[in-house]
Amino acid sequence: MGFALSPARAEARLQKIEFVLIASAKVLVVVVAQGGQVLQKIVDIGHPLSPDELRRAAEYVNREFSGVPLAQVRAAVLARLAEERSLYDQLMARAYEIASQTLEDTPAQHTLFLEGAASLLEADSSHARVPLDTLRELLELMEEKQRLVQLLNEYLDGPGLTVVIGAEHQDASLRPFSLVASTFFDGHGTGSVGVIGPTRMRYSKAIAMVDGMAQAIARLLREPN
Repeated sequence: MGFALSPARAEARLQKIEFVLIASAKVLVVVVAQGGQVLQKIVDIGHPLSPDELRRAAEYVNREFSGVPLAQVRAAVLARLAEERSLYDQLMARAYEIASQTLEDTPAQHTLFLEGAASLLEADSSHARVPLDTLRELLELMEEKQRLVQLLNEYLDGPGLTVVIGAEHQDASLRPFSLVASTFFDGHGTGSVGVIGPTRMRYSKAIAMVDGMAQAIARLLREPN
């Protein structure tokens, strides 16, 4: 089974933010980070603002924080909200409040992509199928994506290649499997790609494939558009 773990949103830098009116006092906030990551959230702003006011409010945030890491954007916004409110006009203060509510969940949020679990059901002339009870453990782990992200982050705390074989896993549910993974840097944050499979996998082939894929992704993401 192959996986890709995107860089954390907190590591990404703000490209732009947009406020879109969807109801009298509800706003859809769209945060676009450099590298193409998009965060959307509906925020209840308490009292109505016109589309033009929302446009100007977003311009305040973009002018001040474009290119700044998302986690730092929220910290700076909170610091400004803690200052004397008379330093800001009312619309600017509302802009900071909306941005703060939107970014409060961004730190350490990775996106996990999984593909190929069905291949573990297949057999060839030299390998038997993965036992069903073992496969069930992996499928349950796939459903708990946040738990799998946490486990991967524990392994992938540094650059380069990581190989964890069977009993070396701290989590007992992963011990029937081996993990081969490699990190990549997209110019803003660190992500990873890898495979999870039975302990009898062909390690030389898996290592070459995963390492090559990580290098290719890094080159692609860091190339100028």
